[in-house]
Formats: sequence, structure tokens, C-alpha cells
Amino acid sequence: MPDTKSDVSLYEVVYEVIPNLNTAEKLINNTLESIMEASADPLEIMRRKEQQDAFRLEARLVRMHLEHVLTRYREEVEALVNADGRERGPQVTLDPDEAQALRSAVEIYQHVRAYQRGERRHPLANR
Repeated sequence: MPDTKSDVSLYEVVYEVIPNLNTAEKLINNTLESIMEASADPLEIMRRKEQQDAFRLEARLVRMHLEHVLTRYREEVEALVNADGRERGPQVTLDPDEAQALRSAVEIYQHVRAYQRGERRHPLANR
């Protein structure tokens, strides 16, 4: 995973950050769905639904900013993808919102990995 400075390689964004975010998003949504399905407590269901809605909003904002990076560097991304990951791609400079989105994507994935290792009771941060 990249460190979260304002410069990052497109390779890391395309082949690490985005796939890891996809994986984390699926696990979080599946976990919350399972908890809601197994619960008989309406308050627990409502709390988990609120968590799910908040997470989906956060993930959407992260994706919006990552998509902006991909759009801004469209030609470089196309060259990277056409090289099938054999090249590292150029370093790109992120604006503050994009850098925050990258940090958020990395944090989401790190929380999910800690949950999978049994180091956290819940895959979402601050839950």
C-alpha cells in the first residue's frame, strides 16, 4: 500500500488502492447485512443500517475523488492498463481532496484487514 503523501504512483492507485477498496467494501457490506439478518432487535438493525448508509456515503466520496484522479490522468492510466501492470506508471500529484480520499481508502482497507485478523470486533473504523 502506498504511503499517503500527495504524490503516488498511478500503479498503486489502479492496482492496489482501488482493488483493496472494492474488497473492503464488499466485506463491510456483507458483514453488516449478515448482522442485520441475524438480529431480532429493531434498534440493532436500525443502528447497523445507519452504519451501512454512512459507510456507503464515505465510500462513494472516496470513489468520486479517486475517479477524479483517473480522469485527470486518463492517458497515463490507459497506458498503464495497456501495459498490463508491467510498468509502475508515473508518479502523480494529488490535490488535498484526492490525497484525503487515498488516505481514507487505505484506512478502510487497514480496518478490514485488522478485523479479518481478529484484531477488531467490527470492520468499520470507530465502531
